[in-house]
Amino acid sequence: MDREDGIVAKWLRLIAIWFFVTALCVVYLSHGAVYPEAISISTLLMSISLMLGYFALGAPQATRNIFIGILCIWLFVVAWTIMQAMPLPAGMTGDAAWRVLQDIGMTSPEFISPAPADTLAALGPISLPAITLLTVLILFRRDTEIERALRVFCLAGGLMAAVAIIQFIAFPQALMLTEKQYYFGSLTAPFVNRNTAATFYGVTLIAIISQLRGVRVRIIPGSDLFYRRDGWTPLEAGGWLLLTLITLAAVVLTQSRGGVLATAVAVMCQIAFGVLFSSDSGQPNGMSKAWKGVSLGQLLRAAALAVLAILVVSFLAGRAMLRAQVQGLDDGRLCVMPGILAAIRDHLMIGAGAGSFPAIFPAYRDAACGLTGYWPMAHNFYLDGLLAMGLPFIATTGAFIALTATAVGAGLRRRRKKRSIVVAAACVTILVLIHSATDFSIQIPGFSTWWVLFLGLCLTVAYGRRTMVRIKN
Repeated sequence: MDREDGIVAKWLRLIAIWFFVTALCVVYLSHGAVYPEAISISTLLMSISLMLGYFALGAPQATRNIFIGILCIWLFVVAWTIMQAMPLPAGMTGDAAWRVLQDIGMTSPEFISPAPADTLAALGPISLPAITLLTVLILFRRDTEIERALRVFCLAGGLMAAVAIIQFIAFPQALMLTEKQYYFGSLTAPFVNRNTAATFYGVTLIAIISQLRGVRVRIIPGSDLFYRRDGWTPLEAGGWLLLTLITLAAVVLTQSRGGVLATAVAVMCQIAFGVLFSSDSGQPNGMSKAWKGVSLGQLLRAAALAVLAILVVSFLAGRAMLRAQVQGLDDGRLCVMPGILAAIRDHLMIGAGAGSFPAIFPAYRDAACGLTGYWPMAHNFYLDGLLAMGLPFIATTGAFIALTATAVGAGLRRRRKKRSIVVAAACVTILVLIHSATDFSIQIPGFSTWWVLFLGLCLTVAYGRRTMVRIKN
């Protein structure tokens, strides 16, 4: 008997999904789980969901390699972080900050991290997205389950975009249930930072566009306005297109230079890949023909659609582009870059510990760049990761990208009708990789959790319908 068909397994999976949804609610009702209490509660709830899902269904078979790979990467990062926050054996030297204490006559065990408590606290933001991705791979396996989950994902993201726009217009001083303290004049809900909001709605936009496969506008007089996609009525197709426009408006209203640019590049890639790896139905059963190369017509269509996307974004994102023209990159990030690179050189081999940037940065901060403001992160995920983990950061990041790229490649070869979802997995990853070079959205649990939730559903689709798990009598 299929393990998923048992009564106990069904109930455990249902309970696990409730814990899963509750954890997400805690995340987005707390400005993206940026508070210690929120990250602790949401991580605990997501961990319970993961355990219940594993007891009910076991490890996934179709995505076994990804599941094991993500689990190993997460466990390695956790172990490395704990090691950086543990007292070193006698005779071993830690961060230079601990030797300063000895110089003034104070005795203390040495640590690799200058702020071991902050390093241990960073395990929450690190673990929540990893546990979320593992939970998604376990709970959602069948195509029908993933289709429902993707619809809920898109509708939830679009609804949050609509609520954020209404609040931004009607109550510009409010942020969800609290008063806004920063980024007045920019849409940020449900987050504090507009850059995080831009990438959040950017991922949502790509997810919604991936559901529009087969929706075509007809201009022939007397015909239906919208092509019926998998049983969609014109009203349903119009609703999804409206949801697309609402989410696009939310991205633009954030006025985030990096977020709007990264989203625009990702959407252009989605349009181009969608043409080159077309999933239009070419057979009676709805399955498209295998991809056999790129024709000149496809290249011209992809180029034309990409140019159109550029024009639309340029028209809508006028204020964000104006900020980019007026301010450029002269906002302090380039000025402090030499200091951050110097800190990385001093901690390149084993890192300085996750969450230690605020403790290390002041010693390397150039006074010529100004001394106002508080820098909790490097505004660059790659530099922050190198400082935190050292060389192992390159290996773990490379391993994650390799796992994702392998799954996308397999999905483009194996899937036909759902190829647009596989393309979306590549595009949201492109969005995150680009924006991570200019800001720290990926380090905000609310965004990283949202991203890996969608990514996990897409990667499961990429590897096809799940392999049946049999229980031996």
